[in-house]
Amino acid sequence: MSNNINILTIIILGLIFNYTMPFASATAQSIKSKNMQKSRNNTAGCQDADGHELIFHIKDSKDTLVYLVIHYNDKLLLKDSVKPAGKCKFVFKGPNCYDDGMYSLVSMDKKLYLNFILDNNQHFTYNLDTTTNVENFSVVNSPENAEMLRFQKKTAQASASANEWAEKRKSFEDAGKTDSAEVCREKIANINNEMLAFIDDLIARNPHYLFSKMQKSYKAIDIPEYQNEDGTPDYQRQAAYYRLHYWDNVDLADHRFIYIPSFDPKMKEYFLKVLYHQEVDTINKYIDIFLQKTEKDTFMYHYCTDWLSYQFETSKVIGHDAVFCHIAKTNQLAGKCYWLDEDVLDLYRKRAKRLELILIGRIAPELIIPDTSMTEDITQWHSSYKMEKPYTILWFYDPNCHFCKQESKKLRGVYDSLQAIDKRNFDVYAIADGSDIDRWKRYVKENNYPWLNVGGNKGNLDYLEYFNIMSNPAMFIMDNRDHSIILNKRIEMSNIPQFLEEYEKMKEKKRDF
Repeated sequence: MSNNINILTIIILGLIFNYTMPFASATAQSIKSKNMQKSRNNTAGCQDADGHELIFHIKDSKDTLVYLVIHYNDKLLLKDSVKPAGKCKFVFKGPNCYDDGMYSLVSMDKKLYLNFILDNNQHFTYNLDTTTNVENFSVVNSPENAEMLRFQKKTAQASASANEWAEKRKSFEDAGKTDSAEVCREKIANINNEMLAFIDDLIARNPHYLFSKMQKSYKAIDIPEYQNEDGTPDYQRQAAYYRLHYWDNVDLADHRFIYIPSFDPKMKEYFLKVLYHQEVDTINKYIDIFLQKTEKDTFMYHYCTDWLSYQFETSKVIGHDAVFCHIAKTNQLAGKCYWLDEDVLDLYRKRAKRLELILIGRIAPELIIPDTSMTEDITQWHSSYKMEKPYTILWFYDPNCHFCKQESKKLRGVYDSLQAIDKRNFDVYAIADGSDIDRWKRYVKENNYPWLNVGGNKGNLDYLEYFNIMSNPAMFIMDNRDHSIILNKRIEMSNIPQFLEEYEKMKEKKRDF
C-alpha cells in the first residue's frame, strides 16, 4: 500500500507563512531542559569554543526588537532577542552554541519571518525581507540552510504551478471538457512526482542534515498489501506492520528531532492514537522497541522516557497504569536513567510498587471490615470474599463528600434497575472513609442503601493504603470466581452493565482459545 506524501502536504511543510504565534511560558520547560542537559551525550555539533554569530538582514524592517525562538514539544520557546545592530540588521552573537534544531526568527509583533536550521555551523548571514517571499531570500556560509531555502523556493514554484493547473482543471470540468480536465490532472500529478523526486534527491545527497532527516520523517510508510486466503485485505497484518514500522523514517538516535515541530505530533499520533487502546502487553512491546532505538542518544532517550512515563502515569484509560509500571521497571528502576537522583528514583519506586498491587489481573486482598452495627461492645465483621454475585464492586467513598453522594445515588440507580429485572450480577461492598463514625451511620440509615456498608476506620489491613486511595470516590471491581481485579478506575455508573457484559465476552473468547 503506497501512501506517498502529496503535493499539498509538501507545500505546507516547505513554505513560510505569516501567522501570529503565542509565546509559551518557558519557565517550566527551561528548568526541565537544564535538568535534561546533564544527560546529553557528546554528539557532533557546534562546540562552545566556536560560539555563535547569526546575522539577519531584514529589508524594510521597522522592528526595534526581533526574537529567536526554538521549537520544543508543541511550543515555541524564547531563546534570545536583539535590537537592531544597524539599519535592518540584527545580530545574535555570543560565546556559546545554541542547541541544534529548527528555529524561527520572529518580529516584534510576533509575526514569523523565517524558519531555519542551527547545526554545527553557527556563523552565517541570512538576507530576507518582510514579505516572507522566499524568492527574495539568500543565505551565506550555511550549506544546510541553503539547501532548505532551495527546497522552499522549489515548493513555492510547485505550489504556484499546481494552483494554476487546478484552476484550469476546474474551468474545464465546469465546461464539460473532460479530456482537457484530465490533462490538467496529469500535469498536477507530474508536479507532485517531480517534487517527490526532488525530496528523495535532497535526502540522498545530504542524509545527515537535520532538514534532510525532517523531510524523510514526513514520508509515509509503504504498507504491504497483505490479503486473507479469500483475497480480502488482511487489515490486522497491515495494522501490525504499520505499528512496527511507524518510526522507520525517523532517526530516533538524533536528539535534534526534539527541536523540530513535527516530532511531538508524531509521538502523540503513535502513542496516544495508534497504540492507545491496544492491550497492555502490546503497548509495552512497542514502547520497548521504540526506547531501544533512542538509547544511542542519551538526550533523546531521556526525553522519551520522561514523555512516555508522564503520558501513561496520568492516563485515564483502564490498564495504562500497568504500562507506566512497565516503563518504570525497565528504565528508571533498571539503572538506565543515571541522571535521576535518589529522591526521584525513590518516588518512581514507591509509585510503581503501590500501583502494581492493584493492577488489572492481580488478586485483590480479602477485606474484613465492620458494618454499621459496630458498637464499643459488639463488632460484626464482613469479608469482601464472601459475596453472592459473580462480581463485587469495591466502592470507596466519604459520607461527607458531595460528589461521593451523587455517585452513590447513580450506583443505586443501576443496582435497582438491574435488580428489578433480575439481571443484577454484582454486589457492592461499600467502604466509608472518615473518622466521624456517627455521621457515617446516619448517612447509611438515611439513604437505606441495599448493599453491604462497612467502615469505621477499622479492618484487617490498611485498605486505603493498599488500594492507593488518594481521593474519593474510588471504584474497583473484582471477579469473585478468583478474586482478581478486573477494573481499577471509576467509570460512569451507567456503563457498569456494559463493562461486565464485555468482560464476560472477553473471558468466553479466551476459553475458546
